[in-house]
Amino acid sequence: MFQLYKKRDFSQLIGDTFTFFKIEGKSYFKNYFIINGGILLLLVVVLYFFMKTFIDGTFSAAQTGNPDFMTDMVYTNTLSYVGFGALFIVLISLASLINYSYPILFMKLMEDKKERSTENIFNLLKKKFGRAILFYLISLFILVPLFVLVFGITVLLIFIIVGIPILLILMPTFMSWVTLSYYQFTTTNDDYFRALGKAFEMIKSKFWSIVGSTLVMYIIIQVILGVLTMIPYFIGIASMMTDLENINENPDGYISGISLLMTAIFIVSILFNYILQNLFLVNQGIIFYSIKETEGNVSILNDIDSIGTHEE
Repeated sequence: MFQLYKKRDFSQLIGDTFTFFKIEGKSYFKNYFIINGGILLLLVVVLYFFMKTFIDGTFSAAQTGNPDFMTDMVYTNTLSYVGFGALFIVLISLASLINYSYPILFMKLMEDKKERSTENIFNLLKKKFGRAILFYLISLFILVPLFVLVFGITVLLIFIIVGIPILLILMPTFMSWVTLSYYQFTTTNDDYFRALGKAFEMIKSKFWSIVGSTLVMYIIIQVILGVLTMIPYFIGIASMMTDLENINENPDGYISGISLLMTAIFIVSILFNYILQNLFLVNQGIIFYSIKETEGNVSILNDIDSIGTHEE
């Protein structure tokens, strides 16, 4: 079994993230796709029809020669776009809430030495879902404006070079702060601001190890996502390059192919972004339990508590 409570340095925070998936990965992803797979599939379907409708409509409107074709197209399909948009927001919010909550609940069951079954995870998700929504709603008014302000200033500083290293430090710090706050908020009875404070103290305690491992995991995820996204792009481009003669003969088919390619790239990017987020979220969980161990030697206390049980 994977050891949650353990004092870890920078390299161990990264290495144990992959060790976790090596040990728990089969059970983890099996339950992940059972619980969140249906919503992700529905999200993909909605995205496909929205992108296809939008791109096909744009190409068709552009062929009319009307300089205001975009305005006319949006006006004509306003109800459809509003409907797609509302459904998209609901699905992406629900998928995101489950995505961020799932690894926390999985690790919580590990902490409590309970079976990581679909039923146990789902029951815990139902129990904690109210707090998940509460954290999400409060963050919209507290953390999002703070994020926009801080990173807006940092982006401006990029023009005088100094903003680049600041951004490389602030981005993983903010990401880790929010995620550790959510871990604290979900696994304890702390209120929102106390959870933010505890997470801030966690990051301060091992700042460079936490920020460094968070940045490394983010880079790994972006590289993998970039490679996976480019696969349908290169396949589509290669297919079109080998079929240049038919492009002039069948321009509508070419436009349809471009539409399908753009839609596929967008969907692959969204879908794998959700799946790969698990690397980041599990990494933050390992940070969370490592700091808990550093602060309170939880593993030693658990061993002491279990002595009487074993003797019985």
